[in-house]
Amino acid sequence: MQVTSEMSLAQRSKNVNVFRNNCNDNWSVPFCNCDYPDDLRWKHSAKKLLRCKCGEDTSSRLDWSWDKEMIFETVISGTEVTFHPVYSQGTTIVRGNESLHRGRHHYWEVKILTPLSGTDIMFGIGTDKVDMLRHQFSFSSVLGIDDQSWGYSYRGLAQHNGQLKYYGKKFSRGRIVGIYVDMFRGTLEYFLNRRSLGRAYADIPREDGVEIYPMVSSTSAKSSIKLINAASFEDNLRFNCMKVICKYPKLLGQVNSIPGLKQIAQELWFLQLKETSRIGEFERNNLHLADEAVLCGKKLKLSEVATGTDQATGTGSEVTCEEQIYDNLMKSEDHAGKSKKCSHAYSNHSSSSDSSSEDERLPVMMSDQIFLEPVDY
Repeated sequence: MQVTSEMSLAQRSKNVNVFRNNCNDNWSVPFCNCDYPDDLRWKHSAKKLLRCKCGEDTSSRLDWSWDKEMIFETVISGTEVTFHPVYSQGTTIVRGNESLHRGRHHYWEVKILTPLSGTDIMFGIGTDKVDMLRHQFSFSSVLGIDDQSWGYSYRGLAQHNGQLKYYGKKFSRGRIVGIYVDMFRGTLEYFLNRRSLGRAYADIPREDGVEIYPMVSSTSAKSSIKLINAASFEDNLRFNCMKVICKYPKLLGQVNSIPGLKQIAQELWFLQLKETSRIGEFERNNLHLADEAVLCGKKLKLSEVATGTDQATGTGSEVTCEEQIYDNLMKSEDHAGKSKKCSHAYSNHSSSSDSSSEDERLPVMMSDQIFLEPVDY
């Protein structure tokens, strides 16, 4: 009996260690390596520590700030927000002082300044019908609890209409959470440490009479965040062209070499943020999403084209992320251009071979993606 109990105890400790390792694997890493010492410990210390400014100099544009009128147990100082400065007795919400304009693209980033713990801390959006004080004496995951809000939790979960789904890694102090809302197509996408997590939700309301606001909710005492940038852009030809150009590193490099276009690329810097390859970690942590995949339908078609080209050329590389798809497309264009050039040179028609080169094919590919992309009205 004693041997059996020792074996069961050893197996139990092994299971606990495996569980802890899985939990640790699902935690994201900080945006930078700066130290975040305890404020109370360093308040009376002779050593002065400069606050981390990493990631805050990318863009200083702030089209909106936090609303100071509809707050409870919250201290707002400029762009910084401290929830429950003494102790927490429920859930508090802050929102932006301006609503998101319809027909525009909105992107903002929030930097987490303190460790996150407790029931939930969520980042997202909500309509003007969200009751800001309803959960002030209860601990709950507010954003996404009904059909009037959408939220991304520090526990790696996304929520809307009371339905939770695994979306990304857990995060805490030192991370940067980005929110991209396309109010022209009605989509919501999150970024963690400036890496896209993929589209979280679609069908964001855009009809008249519905106002959408940026929101953050917290149940954690003395939790603090900072809004480091917030910008909106009109949905026009320039924006959509840059959105496609940013998918092609070679073409983006050519754009950055032109002074006039380089300024536009710097203004739309967030379009250059890449999507992370999350297939391996989803399989490891069993975090498959029901309605969001790494590749959307159009990208799957592009993947099939690229894969077919690789099989024809004998490379046979496996496509696992968005970047590989566009790289394979560029390679396929180069391969097609070279093949056509060789055939034309053989038939003494080299004058017409340049028309199939990469530089002339890219505008056609760009126009197909810009003007043929389906839009949900």
